[in-house]
Amino acid sequence: MPQSHQFYTLKIFLISSKWCTLIVLYHSSLQIHCYMTPADMPESGQVLPDQSSKSIEFSPRVQSLDVLRGIAVLFALFISIWFFGGFSQNMQSGLLLSSKGFDYRLFGTVDLLLDGKMRALIAIVFGAGMLLFLSKDNQKGALPTHDLYIRRQMWLGIFGIINGVLFFWTQDVLFHLAIMGILLFPFARMSAKGLFILAAFFTLIYCGKNYWRYAEDKTTYAKYLAVVDVEKKITHDSANKAKAIVAAGIKDSTAKKDTLTKKQGEEKGAWEGLLAGMKYDPKKDDGDRKEMQKTSYASLYDHLLPRLQQREAQWTYQYGIWDFGSMIVLGMALFKIGFFVNRFPRSRYLLIALAAITIGLLLGWYRLHNQQHSLQDYGKYINNHFFPHHVLFPLERALLAVGYTSLVIFFINAGVLRFLFQALANVGRLALSNYLLQSLVCTLFFTGFGMGYFAHLSQLQLYLFAIEVSVIQIVLSTLWLRVYQIGPAEWLWRCLIYGKRLPFTRKKASIVKPSIPTVF
Repeated sequence: MPQSHQFYTLKIFLISSKWCTLIVLYHSSLQIHCYMTPADMPESGQVLPDQSSKSIEFSPRVQSLDVLRGIAVLFALFISIWFFGGFSQNMQSGLLLSSKGFDYRLFGTVDLLLDGKMRALIAIVFGAGMLLFLSKDNQKGALPTHDLYIRRQMWLGIFGIINGVLFFWTQDVLFHLAIMGILLFPFARMSAKGLFILAAFFTLIYCGKNYWRYAEDKTTYAKYLAVVDVEKKITHDSANKAKAIVAAGIKDSTAKKDTLTKKQGEEKGAWEGLLAGMKYDPKKDDGDRKEMQKTSYASLYDHLLPRLQQREAQWTYQYGIWDFGSMIVLGMALFKIGFFVNRFPRSRYLLIALAAITIGLLLGWYRLHNQQHSLQDYGKYINNHFFPHHVLFPLERALLAVGYTSLVIFFINAGVLRFLFQALANVGRLALSNYLLQSLVCTLFFTGFGMGYFAHLSQLQLYLFAIEVSVIQIVLSTLWLRVYQIGPAEWLWRCLIYGKRLPFTRKKASIVKPSIPTVF
């Protein structure tokens, strides 16, 4: 079957599965009122407007969520740029093995502070946004909130498919947020304590998944060592046998040969293949560079298609459910205790930030330190370490994401850097538009279909490019919101959710700040 046919078959399967889940949840939700108790409601929670009117207006937004959403979108680009710009896993391994130089320290810093953490922050804010949406009042004559929510998730998934297929962003998060938003919908009314326990359980499973993969490597290595022992014995026995054959005057050379069985050869090859995949090779990325420099859109599509398939199918069911699920549930729990709306004193936010960031950074340092050892000699690392270097990575990223969240809320409550936080909030209000714009700009800048800068920029230059894009998005978001109430992608998404064309320009007479369905 051609790759394109496989892709569409996969998409049909995923979308069909999603529709089946959607229908089941819809019927089960007929007996569930999707609202929050007054104790769970934030002071500035959103309220669903009267949809019987021609226009839809919303109450003020939660500023901290807008700021966090903006931070997550902008700083996620500093990790996304690795994939867009050709800073491959192979090149990263080479830097870790070097253990010196500016590029090594720069990569270690960005990896420690941002890699996985911004994805976690996106998921946390998305979880809070889920409950904001589900907490809206159902006005007389309006569609039930859970109907609108299912539409919201369905169209978000379609945006994710567009981002992956048309914009070539193989690490898209919208598709995963859409799926997890539906799967976690039944937990919306769970208590905050229950959600914290569920988030911890998901995180524990994620850690377990990392260990199970490592355990498979340990088994592969044990089989390899057993085969090596057999091979040594065969070599020794063959030498003695050859001497006996020569002494007996036998001329048939085939009688002198002893070899491994087919199964033993496969077990030996499995470990050698594993090492080859981990080993740094300066020429390993040559094929990818050549493909990414092709000017044909169809050629790029065929080259990137398998990566998108692996990410949105295999990775999702192996790791993505726990990766996104744990942080989305954590965001729901934090929202229910009023974490995003100044429910606690500033000193507590600062204490949480300092503790979470400190522990998270220590775990990150431990991970990078042991990752270097594993790259130097993986067999030796397996012999000396019971756990893989990344076994606690899910906990590391959760702590840092919560720490960043607490620190941002602390500064917002302190009333400092108001101009900066307002600018970040503007980006957050246009999160979907900015996220899609990042994919489009990077695709046009780096691929051969566009300007062809893939693998032509240094690591530092990639980050400088990300800074330029971020500054431009901050400026554009600020200017846009002076004229329009929402971004173009948010407007389209909102129209699709409510099933009608909604006003696009800001109403000057309105004294209520407009709000929109939040992507994160």
